[in-house]
Amino acid sequence: MAASKVDDTPFPVTGYVSPDLFCDREEEVDIITSTLKHGRHLMLYSPRRYGKTGLIHHAFRTLAKVRGSRTVFADIYAARNAHDFNQILLNAVHQALNPTAKLFMKNVMAWFASLRPVVHVDDLTGQPSIALEPGTPKQEAATTREIFRILNEQGRTIFLAIDEFQEINRFKDARLDALLRTELQNSPNVHCIFSGSQRHMLLDLFIDAKAPFYASADQLHLGPIARRTYADFAVRKMKERKRTFPMDDALFCYDLCQGHTYYVQTLYNRLYAEPGPLGRAAVIRVVQAVIRSQDAMMATFRSALTKHQWDLLAAVCREGKVLEPTAGAFIKKYDLATSATLVHALRALMDRELIYISAHDEESGKPIYVPYNPFMALWFKYRRSPQLA
Repeated sequence: MAASKVDDTPFPVTGYVSPDLFCDREEEVDIITSTLKHGRHLMLYSPRRYGKTGLIHHAFRTLAKVRGSRTVFADIYAARNAHDFNQILLNAVHQALNPTAKLFMKNVMAWFASLRPVVHVDDLTGQPSIALEPGTPKQEAATTREIFRILNEQGRTIFLAIDEFQEINRFKDARLDALLRTELQNSPNVHCIFSGSQRHMLLDLFIDAKAPFYASADQLHLGPIARRTYADFAVRKMKERKRTFPMDDALFCYDLCQGHTYYVQTLYNRLYAEPGPLGRAAVIRVVQAVIRSQDAMMATFRSALTKHQWDLLAAVCREGKVLEPTAGAFIKKYDLATSATLVHALRALMDRELIYISAHDEESGKPIYVPYNPFMALWFKYRRSPQLA
């Protein structure tokens, strides 16, 4: 029988739920927990929607058991300047260190007297949050230092994750990397995960010898979950809920999505909601529905991209993986523009996060280009000729 409750699915797609519904990543969890327990920082990279945020929360469950420790998670993707960063980080610290509203009200003035915070209470949840008045760059730097003072005065080990860390490169009002490096050097009990999804921007912060964070963190690249491991997980979770899911179909879903975690999970989620047997016919029915659901988004992209960008995107999506998108054979196969034109089109598609470099070829060392969104790739392949093999 199909799920009857919103939270009944064994394949959640909106965030980390529980260890029972988390697939594999045992090696990565061991690396994260060992690195932070031994006082080192970690730079964690993955393409968007590969599950790095869920992985951090999963690892934090283990790290939270370290005696006298606290875990702090701050997602700064929405931050556009140092003020936004401070406000997000301060609220993350508050949520981690003040588990009750009563404790928060007890500590707020002692902690934040120099910051002049404004306390808001959510009308729906009753939970307090903190707003800060914007300041000059000098004042914002002082606020960042004050937040780290609060962390240092806890007398605890603090495991701090700053998600989408590459966003600090976009701040025009502050060199936050230099300030944070200094504060961390003076914070022996604060151990960080710097995670991000834009590879070149994140790596620039850690591998450029002139950058403040150069060689200051271990590095971990998050790849796809192993094909058979993910399929085994899906079959097992279906079986636990009295559904029969053939292994071949679980693998078929994985391959259609090129192992991209979010999209594989979404197919499994939608299949679980299907009534009746979960055979190949059900898989194809769900995939075709997913493809049709992309129409409006693809129409938007069609109008936003130039013809050369659209043609190159279509070619990469149909090919799946491309080693040399400006090579003559590839241009001829898909009737594309000249190499010089494609160089600009490729850069534009990567800036829009429609195409990304998934790996480098072992023999040549050349980058391998793939579509960011496997459902988009399926749309290009099957929207007009929907004969799924």
